[in-house]
Amino acid sequence: MTARRRIDLAVSDEPPTCPRCAGRGLALVRVPYGWTNAAGVPVRSRTGIVLCERCDADTPHAAPLITWFHVHGRVRDDTGAEFARVLRAWAEHAEVPPLDERALEDEIALWGRGAL
Repeated sequence: MTARRRIDLAVSDEPPTCPRCAGRGLALVRVPYGWTNAAGVPVRSRTGIVLCERCDADTPHAAPLITWFHVHGRVRDDTGAEFARVLRAWAEHAEVPPLDERALEDEIALWGRGAL
């Protein structure tokens, strides 16, 4: 049996913003994330992944969760178990895009110039 990665659901009254299309997302989860830096040292952290009905429509495991949101809207006592099941199925397979080091360097430069 493989270990499940720990996911944290970010709960808010406001829906998350999709970082890909800037539209309204359905859910935000935080998952383990990491890479190996230039010195060969593993860097471990957590990062957020937004479920977006437009951007994730063709993403494996996302369709049941997107459908769940359309049918139920919010989690209630009687829908919590089903929600947890489809959320975990999606989050277990959700891909974290690789770190874009160039974009990171550009953002650091903008921040250093006070442009952010």
